[in-house]
Amino acid sequence: MRAGRSVGAVALPVILALSACGPKLEDARLAWQRVQPRAYVFEYQRNCACPGSGLWYRVTVRDDSVTAAELLESSSPGNPGPGFSRSMHPTISQMFDGIVEFEQHPHTWTRIHYDPRWHFPDDARGDATNRLEGSFHFYVRNFHPIP
Repeated sequence: MRAGRSVGAVALPVILALSACGPKLEDARLAWQRVQPRAYVFEYQRNCACPGSGLWYRVTVRDDSVTAAELLESSSPGNPGPGFSRSMHPTISQMFDGIVEFEQHPHTWTRIHYDPRWHFPDDARGDATNRLEGSFHFYVRNFHPIP
C-alpha cells in the first residue's frame, strides 16, 4: 500500500511538470497581441490533407489582413491547385484561431512551440481522433516586421 502512495506522489509532480512546458495557448496569444506589429512578413509551410501541403509560402500582412502571398521554391512536388489565392493563407492571429478551433474538437494531442521574441506559434502540430487525415503540422520562419 505504501508503494502505491509513493508512485502517486511521484506521478503528480511529473504530470504537473509536463503540463508546464511552455506557455499556455491563451497566454502566448495575449503576448503576441501585445507585441504584434502593424505589418509583417513571414514564411510558412503547412502539412495536412489540404491544397498546397508541403509547400513554402511568403505571406505579407498589414492591419491583420493578408495583402500578398507568394509560393517559394520548395523541394516538395506539391501543387497548390486551381483557385489557391491569398485568402487561403492565414495571418499569425488566424493561426492562433485555427489552433483554438482544433482544440475544441476531440483530438489525441496538440504540441505548440512559440517564438521566444514575438510569441507566435512557430511549430505547431496536432492529431484529431475523429477524422481521417485529421492531423496538421505547420512551421513559421523568417518573421520580421515591415514599415
